Amino acid sequence: MVESVKMSLEAKTRVEIDGMELPAYLLENFEKAERNLRATYGRSPAVPDLLRLWIANATSWGIQADFERTVLDVKRSTAQPNKEGVFDEDSFEM
Repeated sequence: MVESVKMSLEAKTRVEIDGMELPAYLLENFEKAERNLRATYGRSPAVPDLLRLWIANATSWGIQADFERTVLDVKRSTAQPNKEGVFDEDSFEM
């Protein structure tokens, strides 16, 4: 039984969206998170479940901010909420 679990963890995970398989490089961070969670807690949700969790926790502000930073190379100098979309003491440049 241990061997079958080991083999399933080592096998590349397949995740499809609208019938198209996501490329392996997009799943690498989720596979790493799964390994880290298993090493730390002894269990973890499967990669597809971690991906769904990550998507479910996305905020419109976070998606927009990621797009602005990565695609548009926008660097804001005004107050910006943190990654969770909440303003805190780090939101202000001083």
